Formats: sequence, C-alpha cells, structure tokens
Amino acid sequence: MLVYMAISLWIVWSAFRIGKIQWNAFGIALGATAFYLYFGSQSLNLTAYRGQRGAEQKKVAAEMELYKPAILARDTIIGLTACLLRNHMLHPEAEYPATLNPPPTDWACQTKFATDEVPEFRLNYEPQKDAATGRVTDFQLTAMPGQKGIRGREPLLIDSRGIVFVDYPWEMENVTAKVMVMPSDLSNSQMDFLKFNLDRYIKDKTNGLPPATISADIDGSTAYETPVVEDGRTRLEARDYETLYFPPRAGDPNRFALSARCKRYGEICLRSYFVDYDGSLHATGEPRPATADDPAPLRCENASSECEDIIWDPI
Repeated sequence: MLVYMAISLWIVWSAFRIGKIQWNAFGIALGATAFYLYFGSQSLNLTAYRGQRGAEQKKVAAEMELYKPAILARDTIIGLTACLLRNHMLHPEAEYPATLNPPPTDWACQTKFATDEVPEFRLNYEPQKDAATGRVTDFQLTAMPGQKGIRGREPLLIDSRGIVFVDYPWEMENVTAKVMVMPSDLSNSQMDFLKFNLDRYIKDKTNGLPPATISADIDGSTAYETPVVEDGRTRLEARDYETLYFPPRAGDPNRFALSARCKRYGEICLRSYFVDYDGSLHATGEPRPATADDPAPLRCENASSECEDIIWDPI
C-alpha cells in the first residue's frame, strides 16, 4: 500500500511538472493517473476481499474442527437414547437395560455403545433403579471430555426425558459452571415463536378469536428458516419439525392448540411439544407427538438459563 501511494504521488508530481511545459502531455498523464488509480484501487479491494474471505474460511474450518468431537459425542448419545426410548415405548412393561456393555441380547439398534467410541470423550451408561422396587426405571448417558478447560469440550448428560444437558463452562478458571440445555429442542421447534405470533395476531387483527388456518402473518418464520405451509394452512413443515395447528373447537371459539413433532428423531432432535387449548405446554422425549398427558418442559429448555433442578456434578 505504501509503495502504491508513493508511485501514485510520483506520477501526479511528474505530470504536474510536465504540464508546465506541455499541457497536452499533462492531460494524458492526468488521464493515465486516474485510470491507474481507479483500476489499482479495484485490484487492491479485490485482493483484500479475497484475503478476508480466506481468513474467515480458515476460522470456520478451525471452529468446526474444534467442535467436531463434541458434536459427534452429542449425536452418539442422542442416537443411543432414541433407541432406548423407542424400545421402551414399544415395551413399556420392560425395564431399561442394566448395562450397554455388553448390550442386551435383543439390542436392535444400529447405534453401538462403546466407552471409547468418540475421540476425546468417554461415554458411560448408568441405569437408574427405583429405590422401592429395584427396577431400572431410568438411565443416564454421559459423555465426558478427556481434558478439562478446553472450549468446546463440556460434559454432556441425557436421560429418559430426551434432553441433552451441558455442564458449561466446565472447569474454566474464575467461572462457575452451570447445567444448561444447549441447544434446545424447544427453540429448534419454533413452538414459542409460533404461539407468540398467533397470540399477537389474535389480539391485533381478529378481536380475540383464533383464525381457522395459519396465514402468512403467523407462519412461524424465523431469520434462519421459513416453514412450508401445507394441508389447507394447518400444517407447517420445517427441516426438523412438523407443526400442526388445531383451530377452535365447537363451543369454545377463543382457544387453539399446537403440536410440534420431531421429524428427524434420533438424528437432530428427540423432544416433541404440545400447546393445549388452555395454553399449557407439554413435552415428551418418545418418538410420538406430545399430548396433554405429558409433563411440562423444563424452564431451562426455553431460555439460556441454569437448570436448577438437575442434580449433576461432573468429576
């Protein structure tokens, strides 16, 4: 850049000196300088842009490489949990396995369990027994990083609720770790966003009466995804979730219901959600739509806050 500026100033000064002797030569030099400055600046801008893009691509590649073990660990325990919950839903009378190493003889999942399956993480399966009956009524799958204090290497925990808990940040100096849900299936489902849009639409445009179908004003679009509206504007198809809109029932014109079902169960998500006609929210980790009989989601599923009711102290 300094050389470029020095040459440009020299050309201008030389052209000015020539201009004292011959104005035609001065005009030609001035035009050549303007041409040089224009295309030179364009070339410099293009070179700077390419350099910036290259640096950004290298940064993204480095970030992906950094988080790759954690992503693989999360995907692995989600796949294992999906198998456990699917089998338990089909056979509710059966217990969860007492161990996954070795797996049960009737283990029919494609996902295998091995403590050293994920690089830089160690997996562990802990059956949870009922104190009164001794039956295995729940489980905990954990993925523990092999080294503390590295960004992107936090302990992961999942149980029969199908929620991936993260101890974040783990063993970072001068920072108190918190158990959180990151990322949250509830946020990914856009259920809260769609309900907010519906409530606002009802308040502003329909005098308190829910619409019969979903309109363009309340389709649940976000900055990163726009669902496709199907089935007479009562079904929203997004990448990971299918959302159904239930209009008011006969005799109760002031209420509506919503159901968001995880489409890529065991791959991206596990949780499905249901907003009942009374406005209450319910959730399930099983491979089915949620119903009004399912429990409410945890408060920390809906916000980046600490899960205060989770007792977990990674060592």
